[in-house]
Amino acid sequence: MRVRFWGTRGSIATPGPATLRYGGNTSCVEVRSDSGTIILIDCGTGAHALGQALQAGPKPCSGHILISHTHWDHIQGLPFFAPLFEEGNEWAIYGPRGLGQSLQEVLAGQMEYAYFPVALNAFAAKVEYHEVVEGAFMIGDVRVATHYLNHPALTVGYRIEADGATLVYASDHEPHCAEAGHGHPNTPEKGDAAHIEFLREADLVIHDAQYTAAEYPSKIGWGHSTIEYVIDVAHAANVRRVVLYHHDPTRTDEAVDALVAQAQRRAAEAGAPLEVSGAAEGSTIELRRLANAAKFAPYLPSSLVQPVGDLSRERVLVIGAPAGDLEILAAAAEADGLELVSSPSVDGLEEKVRACEPSLVFLGDAVGADAIARTVREASAERGKDIPIIVVADQARAVAARGEASSVTDWLTRPFSIQYARSRMRAWLMRSMLRWRQAALPANEEERLQSVHRLALLDTEPEERFDRHARIAAAALDAPIALVTLVDRDRQWFKSHLGFAFSETPRDIGFCSHAILEGAPMVVSDALSDDRFAENPAVIGDPHVRFYAGIPLRAPDGAAVGAFCIADHKPRSLSAAQLKMLQDIARLVEEELQHPPGEDVGSVARVPLKA
Repeated sequence: MRVRFWGTRGSIATPGPATLRYGGNTSCVEVRSDSGTIILIDCGTGAHALGQALQAGPKPCSGHILISHTHWDHIQGLPFFAPLFEEGNEWAIYGPRGLGQSLQEVLAGQMEYAYFPVALNAFAAKVEYHEVVEGAFMIGDVRVATHYLNHPALTVGYRIEADGATLVYASDHEPHCAEAGHGHPNTPEKGDAAHIEFLREADLVIHDAQYTAAEYPSKIGWGHSTIEYVIDVAHAANVRRVVLYHHDPTRTDEAVDALVAQAQRRAAEAGAPLEVSGAAEGSTIELRRLANAAKFAPYLPSSLVQPVGDLSRERVLVIGAPAGDLEILAAAAEADGLELVSSPSVDGLEEKVRACEPSLVFLGDAVGADAIARTVREASAERGKDIPIIVVADQARAVAARGEASSVTDWLTRPFSIQYARSRMRAWLMRSMLRWRQAALPANEEERLQSVHRLALLDTEPEERFDRHARIAAAALDAPIALVTLVDRDRQWFKSHLGFAFSETPRDIGFCSHAILEGAPMVVSDALSDDRFAENPAVIGDPHVRFYAGIPLRAPDGAAVGAFCIADHKPRSLSAAQLKMLQDIARLVEEELQHPPGEDVGSVARVPLKA
């Protein structure tokens, strides 16, 4: 996979003698897989030169454009991207889905007659538009995962996996916790912890680094990172190389040199084996195949959304918020056509939640936020909807309370603008409306992963001592699929996979990654009726899982390392006797986990073939 920079500047293009080395064009990065798949990430002014270069190459010229968000510095090169005006070319444009206008309508806005002489419909190439939410999809041989970033416009980061290497593009992202932006890398809160996981083990991270910690206090809420934060999260995610990106328009080449040197010193002081450089126009990075290449199955959770009705019909409930906060939240909701219902106190909270039926709840900075959040969840449980619950608070209060409020989804910290509240509101709503949930990470995730690796079973050859249990379970319970699954950091790996073509899948689509969180068997009678799985592509696409029953597998030290499960293509249930049988076979699989690979101790599951 080859990565080339065509635009590295943020906010506004700044060509001139002071920006010759790092460049003055706004955001645009070209990615090519070894098979020739062409992907542009963002389409700022740098896209003009890239388009000219592509036009000079082989014809037809087709590819894909990933838009992180629709601020001008990321889309203003689109009207000047020559391949879009060439008949015979085919281009797909991807970008975050909003609540009002479609992606195509937003992009057409900058090409209205008052601003530009050529309309969007003048493109001679065949152009398709795809709106994305959090999830993943395939572009040819390239896997693309998406993750919402923290910015005053709805913004997604892209994780691109191809040719055995991983690139993460995270432009226009602000730390969720201001303390992290100031260069104090304490235990990350939920948003920053999720961002670290999105970067995890990447070979290359291209990351917004517009400010320094010293500049940050006057830039809070603007939606950009500090170099200190970038180094800290890259180090925490065990990233191999980070490129500082989205240079501030006021930075000269010498100023960027100084920031790169400062970032390199921070990495060295932290003992991070991290290569740090600054993004420079025209520079190219080759990412080569690693030993653990081709890790992912060809079907993935889709973040390409289908029409799901009018999102603006969703209702937002605000409880106990001060007048100033309520005014901003109301304006943000109104801007997207959302109905907002407010209540000055928590009195009669359960009745208010049931009457309002909200899709998103904001709580004022009240003592006992966790208890209030639990009450909201209990009151909404009958609707079967996992409602995001957001606490509005001062930064200091949020930092102190995050660890004690497990039922709270996230925090909205003051001061915040209407634009920022609007983008966060969109992200929380889009997450809640997607009927597919990634499993949460166990509280002891790092210790659990150590237990998985101590088994020394990952990536080993199939063994009869495990396969026999899968065969017996499938025959006894009339199931077309039976799996012995180990849940690794970013994948589900199958020591045995009867009726299933792949040896592993991404963890984020996994049923077993949910099962390891359970203290009891997990049974999903009909995945299409379950908000955790209904839009999971393993359900709506190949292999069309409708039924799942999984028993957590525990290592000798007690850690939940995976699951023994059966699955079916049709809805069904298990009798008490059948479930007990599945548990009995799972216990026999656990006995096999106590022995190293290749050691068949002759265990045979003495289980009747009929329940």
